[in-house]
Amino acid sequence: MSDMYGQFYSPALAGNVFIGSTAVGGTAFPISSGTAATFGLWNTNPNANAVLINLAGGYTSGTIALGTIGLANVYATTVATGSNITAFTDGVVGTTIRNAKIGAGLSPTMRFTPSAATVVANTAAVWTGPSIESATAGLGLFDFNIDLTKYGLIVPYGQFLFVCGSVAQTGLFTMSLTWAEVPV
Repeated sequence: MSDMYGQFYSPALAGNVFIGSTAVGGTAFPISSGTAATFGLWNTNPNANAVLINLAGGYTSGTIALGTIGLANVYATTVATGSNITAFTDGVVGTTIRNAKIGAGLSPTMRFTPSAATVVANTAAVWTGPSIESATAGLGLFDFNIDLTKYGLIVPYGQFLFVCGSVAQTGLFTMSLTWAEVPV
C-alpha cells in the first residue's frame, strides 16, 4: 500500500518525516565558502540518520544575486567556540518545524535552523542544478522544487547540511526542507 501513496508514506504515517521552513519573510543564503549558514538541518542524534527528500522555495523580496543553488556541510557535535559551529538558532516545532503527519506525529530528534548559524568556512557538498538567471524579479528562476532523493543524500550524526549558493544571495527566499529520520 505504501507504494500506492509514495515511497515516504510509511515513514510519514509513523511520524518520522519533517518539514522545516523559513518564516514568511524568507532568508538569504550564503556563498558556499562562507561562514554564515541561514537555513539547514543538523543531525544531533547519534541513533538516527536524516534522509533528505525535498528542497522547495521561492523569491520573496530584496536584490537578487545570480548563481547556482547548492548544499554545503560541516561536521560538529556541539555549538562552542573552536567548534565547526559557533552559533545556532533553532527552529520551533509547530512554527518553523512541522511533522508531515499534519496535526499529529513526533517532534524531530535533530536540529533545524530557519534563519542563522555560524560555521567554519566550507565548500558545497552538491550543486542542485537550478540557478538564478536574472537579477530582475519576474525573469529567470524565482521558484524551485528540488527532489533531493535523486542524490541519495544521508545526513549522519554530527553533519550540518545547509543551503548555499555559488555567490552570496542577497535576495530573500521563502524555503522548506523535507527530511525523514531513520534509525541507524
